[in-house]
Amino acid sequence: MQRRELIQWLLATVAIDDLFAVGREVHRRAVPSVDATLAAAAERILPGATQAGVPAFIEKMLADWLTPEERAAILAGLAGLSDVSQLESVDQANPDWYARFKFLTVYGYCTSEVGMRELGLWPQPWRYDGCAPVAG
Repeated sequence: MQRRELIQWLLATVAIDDLFAVGREVHRRAVPSVDATLAAAAERILPGATQAGVPAFIEKMLADWLTPEERAAILAGLAGLSDVSQLESVDQANPDWYARFKFLTVYGYCTSEVGMRELGLWPQPWRYDGCAPVAG
């Protein structure tokens, strides 16, 4: 194989992989009207969540991690939330949805750099030696 053919083949392979990746992300995005509600609800549960990137984290979890049933339940709960000030009453009416959404919000905040700095966990206090010698 000639060098030129190899380069063309590699570029074609990379382009196809990027094309599929873009397609997956487009179809996995949450409903656009839910995005503002999601950010407002996360901010209501934990002030500073938007700055920490929690809405993007929740969208990523909805798209890639949760099952379709869990995703549908969370999106239905967000769609039923007409006003973010109703969040406390939703806690009483649908505690399962509220608990899941609150867990995602708190988990997203605590694993973000902003949250870790706020909790005093950044920079991380432990040490990693990737090439440490092993006694044996």
